[in-house]
Amino acid sequence: MYQFKQFQFDPHTETLTGPEKTQTLRPKVAQLLMLFITQPHKTITREQILQALWQQQGEFRDAALTQSIQELRKALGDNAQQPEFIRTLPQKGYLWIVDVKQRQNEAHALYKNMLWPLLLISVIGIAIWAVSIKTDDDIPPDTTLQQTTKPRLTIKKIENLTGQSQLDWWGFAIAHQLKHAASGHYVVLDEATTDTTSDVDVILSAQLTQQQQRFVLNYQIQRPDQIPSHSQLVSEDLSAPLEPLADKLISQLIGEVTPLSTEHISTNAQSRQNYFSGLRALSYSGLVEAKPFFEAALAHDPRNRAAQLELANIVWKMGRLQQAQRIFTTISIDSKPSYLSARYFLYFARFLQYMGEYQRGEKAAQQALEQAQTLSHQRLMAEAYQVQADLAWLQLDWQAHQQAMHSAKLLVGVHALNHSESQRAFYIANPPNVGVEHNNEVDLADNLITLRHANQYYQQQGQQAQLMRSYFALGQNYLAALDERNRALVTSLTMAKTQGNIWAQQQILSYLAFFHIQLHQPHQAINYLEQLKATSTLPPALETHYQFLLGMAKMDSALRAESPDQQILDSAKQIFWRLIQASGSDPVMQANARLLLGWLLIAEGEYVKATEQSELATRVFQQYQLDDSAGYGQYTQMYIQLRQQHYEDALSLLSNIQPAQKLSAIYAAYAHLKLGSIMQALSTLENAKKQFSQHWQREDETLLGQIKAALESTADINTVNMDILPLPYSVYCQSEWVLE
Repeated sequence: MYQFKQFQFDPHTETLTGPEKTQTLRPKVAQLLMLFITQPHKTITREQILQALWQQQGEFRDAALTQSIQELRKALGDNAQQPEFIRTLPQKGYLWIVDVKQRQNEAHALYKNMLWPLLLISVIGIAIWAVSIKTDDDIPPDTTLQQTTKPRLTIKKIENLTGQSQLDWWGFAIAHQLKHAASGHYVVLDEATTDTTSDVDVILSAQLTQQQQRFVLNYQIQRPDQIPSHSQLVSEDLSAPLEPLADKLISQLIGEVTPLSTEHISTNAQSRQNYFSGLRALSYSGLVEAKPFFEAALAHDPRNRAAQLELANIVWKMGRLQQAQRIFTTISIDSKPSYLSARYFLYFARFLQYMGEYQRGEKAAQQALEQAQTLSHQRLMAEAYQVQADLAWLQLDWQAHQQAMHSAKLLVGVHALNHSESQRAFYIANPPNVGVEHNNEVDLADNLITLRHANQYYQQQGQQAQLMRSYFALGQNYLAALDERNRALVTSLTMAKTQGNIWAQQQILSYLAFFHIQLHQPHQAINYLEQLKATSTLPPALETHYQFLLGMAKMDSALRAESPDQQILDSAKQIFWRLIQASGSDPVMQANARLLLGWLLIAEGEYVKATEQSELATRVFQQYQLDDSAGYGQYTQMYIQLRQQHYEDALSLLSNIQPAQKLSAIYAAYAHLKLGSIMQALSTLENAKKQFSQHWQREDETLLGQIKAALESTADINTVNMDILPLPYSVYCQSEWVLE
């Protein structure tokens, strides 16, 4: 018997006893616990555990270990982020971090004391039995007749259609449990030795899929000369005990085939059926197709809270905000933790985020997280962390954002983050999604591979809602070709419209507008912005973002025209002034508006006013550690000084620090040239070519050639004028964008 904190573990019975209950662990989980508690405070690598407990080779060993760790943590009530028992050591393994005491089980001690007498009695008994039994005339019981009277059953291998090979272990486990549960009622035949369906009376086949973050086992029961029966089993968490699931499935082989769930949905069978059909429609068709199913579920059972919740989450994404608010308010949530309450707070937090009620959203997200932690539901926990991350980002709290995203990564891994809802941060008007513009959680090259595989998988499965989100994510990956990104974005928009998802349409249209602004295609951008405005009444935060992008598109149209349209230029200036002066605007939004206003003022020759606006913007960027944006402000001020031939003042803005932006380096080289330091100018440009090789343009090479010519005295430095310099607003984004 082993004692640690509030728990006792008996390895002989594989039972873990805590203050509230005693639970029997799965054999592998019990062996894993034994491995830990016999080596406390010692790092154990994953490979050591695999060799000890999974000696057979196979591609599922790692997945089995991961699942066993999760089950053990759930049994102990342990939290991976704030562990009490098992600490994860990244790239190393695991560490049991509590003291363990071993004491002898009284029953076991008694057993040891009586062992020799029992052995003696057993030997005597066996001898008497051996003498007394008959050997030649015995007739063995006819078990063959009993077996043949049972119907013959084949349980096919469970197909894992989730696209996640690490879940293969569940199919093997549930199939094994099904065979065990069926053995009392059926002759269970080996699928490999069954040649034809005529050899069996019943065939059970199933496929594991993932829909709306739930796991769904779609199963079919087939009998000779009968139409197959189809249904599904919905589970919130694959770590749920397998025995009752298997018993429920086996009971349907001889009874009515109806949908099953690990959670209580409704006592009304028709309400349950419509609810499950709605969940399927959400993944495979979208909001428009799913909504009638949940309404029908409520018509059969108005107290079906699960259907109420899904309906609330649908209608706000369809633009019916008041109806959603009313439904959210009427749903009664029990104080006892449940998957329903965790999802309620999660959905409500997203709704509040959309409405701009960030503090209420934070509270709801925290409640969702606490519920999910109590249930040890990793995916719900990860989603709660991601909502917290988004809310922290919107409130400019970069540290909280980074911590939440890191926690989500620890729970579900970086590949899962690649599939998650696409980032909504656009270089300017929203800071990149980590505050300081570098995020090491997700690698864009790896992300691109994952998204392409995801698109292929969702297409094969026909999950249109997930495919729409995946296309949207692909459209935002900077490593994909422009035409591939554009096709992905347009496809995702078309699908969002077909599915009736106003919320997704607004996200995609907003991004498409910025995408075309980046490409200096303002007319296409304005077209998408007009579509955005027509979708529905925009909430305040999205209205502000719409105004900023509209001003940006008009600015681009005015500044890049051969003869700028003064009316368009004035319209852009007015938009930026309104954003600067609007009450309630966040300081970073105001700073972005000031920077772009400064670019317009430069075009009008208003250098003093332009300097004032760019300086104010740069201070805010520095205050919030937005290094890239601060770099934009810096080179804007340098350009203004060059325009006024204040070359030394332009160089002083660098503060003897290596330029963080390509334009800062180019402007510095030009200043050195005009001051007669040709070698310094040449050195600065050559270093910049190496430092910013990914962003080096043909125009930059032309400038480098002119400076080389000046160095060789083949040209006068006075002939090199500012017309050859790229304008401060010619490059909207030189930093790597991240995708979460």
